[in-house]
Amino acid sequence: MRRQIAACLFLVFLFSAFPLGAEPKVNCEVTLISKHALLVNFSWRVTVYADKGWDGCDLKISFRDKAGKEIHLVQEVIKLKVGNNEYSGNDICDAETWKLIEKRITTLDCLF
Repeated sequence: MRRQIAACLFLVFLFSAFPLGAEPKVNCEVTLISKHALLVNFSWRVTVYADKGWDGCDLKISFRDKAGKEIHLVQEVIKLKVGNNEYSGNDICDAETWKLIEKRITTLDCLF
């Protein structure tokens, strides 16, 4: 009985010390570059910390309105190396859409 408890405790320690398939940590910044009567130009910068390398990750920056409906989407396929990774870009949306943005949701789906 004691050996079983000791084995269970060892396995719990092992799995907590070395997480399997830990998801990368993502930080996103969006900055307004210029605003015109019809269009808005903005830049985005994403920093990702990964515990392991990924060959293909789908990065999505979703802009949502008050109701949570997606009104604009920035989508990139990126490759991650172990450690810090930085990606950036520019995008344009219409001025009316920019006014409706209430929040951003950044997701990263790593498949392979």
